[in-house]
Amino acid sequence: MNKKRMFRVSAPSGIRLMISMLILIAILLGNIIRGHEERDIFSYVWTVWLVLCSAIFIISVYRTYVKKPSVMEMAQEGIVINGTVINAEAVKCLLINYDRNPVIGIKPKGRAIVPLKLCFTFAEDQTEGIRQLEIWAQERQVKVSKGFFMRWM
Repeated sequence: MNKKRMFRVSAPSGIRLMISMLILIAILLGNIIRGHEERDIFSYVWTVWLVLCSAIFIISVYRTYVKKPSVMEMAQEGIVINGTVINAEAVKCLLINYDRNPVIGIKPKGRAIVPLKLCFTFAEDQTEGIRQLEIWAQERQVKVSKGFFMRWM
């Protein structure tokens, strides 16, 4: 077995999310500007939605363009991402979405959606990283699912 067990990982691209948030922000701004004389419940709801969409957009820009790649290590006791150890016993399944750029998600037991910090892409040596991750999962009897999965942002 290849002994290279450390890989640089980064947050998955959020370009689709950023585009959809920009469209929502434009629509909400149009609604707020058009009805600026009226102060009813809808103007407050639109304002709250605008703030929420703007926050999601900013977080997505930060994760996609500003945040530096981190290190993922496949250790005997589990997977270590940025010093956080995820034990193999705590992993419900390993999810791989083979869209344009494969996105990997580690779903912990008791969770319905993959947490933000456990969703990543390999910054380099992608095929080797996925192969090593599948070997790691097979050695520890962790289920590997390929296809679309839900994740936070």
